[in-house]
Amino acid sequence: MTCTHQLQSISDDDLLRRLTELVQQSRRVEAELIAHIDEVDDRRLFAREACSSMFSYSIEVLHLSEPEAYLRITVARATRKHPMLLAMLGDGRLHLSGIAILAPHLTEENREEVLARAAHKSKRQIEKLAAKRTLVAIHPDR
Repeated sequence: MTCTHQLQSISDDDLLRRLTELVQQSRRVEAELIAHIDEVDDRRLFAREACSSMFSYSIEVLHLSEPEAYLRITVARATRKHPMLLAMLGDGRLHLSGIAILAPHLTEENREEVLARAAHKSKRQIEKLAAKRTLVAIHPDR
């Protein structure tokens, strides 16, 4: 029996419950993946595989697409400066795209406020938040 057939035979309530559980599990695994990418990058272990960078390692050895590699490496490096991002990724308060958008705008001074405002927001909402933060940084009187 295929997975599709198995899913067709379960109740609506069970299907929704299982989907929620899988999304939660996926977020935890993604956070762990990001932590591993960060550590491999920090230790420069990609060189052991004859790769010149974490990006090339991610593409050539891990077989990620270029956008996947870029996004995950960007987020991994942001978590090095702001470790709370891993927890937020793991519990679903932030997603990879949101972290990548926010990373250039985060400082030790503003991260608590910015991350609280970005929690559970869509990519577009976070883009707007980041644009406002940039405008405020350029023109503090606004």
